[in-house]
Amino acid sequence: MARRFRELVSRHADAAIAAAAFLLVTVAAAWLPTWNALERRVFDILTVASAKGELTQPIVLVAINEEAFNALKLRWPWPRSLHAELVKRMAEGGAAVIALDMLLAEPSEPAEDAALAEAIRKAGNVVMAADFMYAETALARVWQRTDPLPAFVEAGAISGLATVPFDPDQFLRRFPTEPDALWRQVVKVLQVKAPSHAVPALPEEGALIRYLGADAVFDPIPYHLVLEATAAELKTVFEGKIVIVGRDLRATPELGLAQSDLFATPFLSSSGALTSGIKVHATLVDNALSGAWLRPLGVAGNAALGALAAALSFLLMRQWRPVSTVALVAVCALFAVLAWYLFARHRLWIAVATPVSIAVLAYLAYGVRAYVGETQRKREVQRAFSRYVSPELVAQIMADPSRLALGGEQREITVLFTDLAGFTKLTEKHPPPVVQQVLFRHFTAMTEVIHAHKGTVVQFIGDAVMAFWGAPLDDPDHALHAVQAAIDMQRAMERLRAELRGEGLPEIHMRVGVNTCVAIVGNMGSSTRLSYTAMGDGVNEGSRLEGANKFWKTSILVSTDTVAKLAGAIPMRRVDRIRVSGKTEAVDVYTPSEDASLIQRTEAAFAAYLARDWGAAGRLYGEMLGENPEDGVARRLLERITAWRANPAEASADGSVALDKL
Repeated sequence: MARRFRELVSRHADAAIAAAAFLLVTVAAAWLPTWNALERRVFDILTVASAKGELTQPIVLVAINEEAFNALKLRWPWPRSLHAELVKRMAEGGAAVIALDMLLAEPSEPAEDAALAEAIRKAGNVVMAADFMYAETALARVWQRTDPLPAFVEAGAISGLATVPFDPDQFLRRFPTEPDALWRQVVKVLQVKAPSHAVPALPEEGALIRYLGADAVFDPIPYHLVLEATAAELKTVFEGKIVIVGRDLRATPELGLAQSDLFATPFLSSSGALTSGIKVHATLVDNALSGAWLRPLGVAGNAALGALAAALSFLLMRQWRPVSTVALVAVCALFAVLAWYLFARHRLWIAVATPVSIAVLAYLAYGVRAYVGETQRKREVQRAFSRYVSPELVAQIMADPSRLALGGEQREITVLFTDLAGFTKLTEKHPPPVVQQVLFRHFTAMTEVIHAHKGTVVQFIGDAVMAFWGAPLDDPDHALHAVQAAIDMQRAMERLRAELRGEGLPEIHMRVGVNTCVAIVGNMGSSTRLSYTAMGDGVNEGSRLEGANKFWKTSILVSTDTVAKLAGAIPMRRVDRIRVSGKTEAVDVYTPSEDASLIQRTEAAFAAYLARDWGAAGRLYGEMLGENPEDGVARRLLERITAWRANPAEASADGSVALDKL
């Protein structure tokens, strides 16, 4: 059981490495905060690389900035009558929506508040910021929502929550999706005031911000310039536009005022500057109206990409070699390009660091395995050879590596060939795993028998086995050992069939051909690949005998040269006389039999057949066929006798038949 488990693991080790890389990186991506930070950094890179560099919607920013402070020479907070004048002038300029990104929740001078309320009422399109503020009481410390002054709401101002969600690194990447978010309220007012402006599907839960670019994209108008503009200039700048008013400060004595409305965005790394709130809200409104917001690929989709990375790693890198580095670069480039394409063209963000890490981890794992395998290769030589050749040959090779050199010697050997009957149908009717299991058990059983009889397994050819005796070590009884092995192999097949039948697996039947000959034995092949084998006409004849079993329905066919070497040690029944292509002399073929009576009657029948005593030969073979209707030897000889009696001209002089015509 342990050996079979190790073999199973070995067969699937390549896939297991890729699967392990997939599982390890996927789990790390799901649970490690640092991994999520890496994915967010990739998001930032894609954001900067794919930014359009311009506003796509009619949005104008009015900034409370350093220039406005210097021009107005007022301390913060500015009089609300000043804000009222600003709102009045923008409304007169034809602004479609006026969004005040300023939290005006506390009352000031009544006249000041009244002036702003009146301006809001006349404009009829004002959205004012609400926010969550941290408050401490005698009983608790809580975050409380703070809305605009009730007087402003009563005058018609719509409250919009300006709060934005932060990632763990305090960067702003996610869309605020509250029902009354500031950007959403701006869109609602626009739909009322400018119904002709088409609005696509709005961002959904989990949506991500698609930043348009660095600060230069927005180019806000300083607050004081609006107060100084002419009516014509106001119309030119604000007609039909969405106006967002708020702070855009970098350097001011009032540090709290500047720092409270600056945010870290993906452009922080490239520009080194934080982004003001009005630019963030302008980006949100632009995203919503243009449908340019981003969607993250779900867990299942990212897992599928990780599985694809593992599959590509398995296909391209499992046979690790220096060129595998090129494959790794290609896989990483593929996912990088895919990530950019989906991000830039289809508004889809994929977790690209995960599949790239899977490919890198698989590459390293395959590389380590290749290194370890190379260091163990010498120790594996002996074990590998022992699976195919006899232990004696392994010992000789380990003791004298020069035996692996190209070349051979002429020796008398006995060759054995096997083949499975109906193997093609077996492969057609059953899935590959079943066929593989059956073949594995078959080859294992046959190899054990061959080695037990001192034979050398030369090779497996499809479902066939080639083995021989008498080389590389001398074996005076090579013919006897080969035939004994053939008989025991058929017995092993009977046991294997019973096991397969009991397990519901397909049964298999085997044919065996055995021939003794003089052949060239040794390492044959090229300078890069050698195979210890035997070559010669006699070797080919052994292979033909295996196939000829089908004609006589025998399971083992043995040549007359092999039988001569047995000297009666194993009882043999004569089968027929055949002519091998390219040879003039006919040879007799036999099959092992434990039925002495059948052997004697077959000898008498065959003698009558050779003497052309068709009557006696036909009668004897007919009796044998009557006793055993499955006797293929008797059936074939009886058929031939009948044909030759009807047409004597077809009969060969020596009673033989051509092997290649069977």
